[in-house]
Amino acid sequence: MTLQILELLNEDIDAILPLENELYHKPWQKKDYEYELNDNPFAYYLKLVNKDNQEIMGFIGFWIKFEQAEITKVSIAKKYQGYKLSKLLMADAEQRIRLAECENITLEVRVSNVVAINLYKSCGF
Repeated sequence: MTLQILELLNEDIDAILPLENELYHKPWQKKDYEYELNDNPFAYYLKLVNKDNQEIMGFIGFWIKFEQAEITKVSIAKKYQGYKLSKLLMADAEQRIRLAECENITLEVRVSNVVAINLYKSCGF
């Protein structure tokens, strides 16, 4: 399997909505992603794709506001969790954020989300 990290596009929204619904108690709706991709000047979203079959395996979102960046979403389809793919997305996003010369990267996580907390700690947060 060959993986690619590419820009998330409007035509990808319908493909990620099932993933969003699978992963989140309060999933974002299509209009939320349309806003992020089309109207939010600070937003950047990337997708992790299996190049062999073009399946979107996960995605990450972040905002760059001048010298500050905030991770907004890290999502990996349940069937692909446990393969360190979220760490791959985090590393790619962090590299892009550093290239934008951001001084700080922040994120929020629920105290009960131990898996995400462990991911963020392993990434240096």
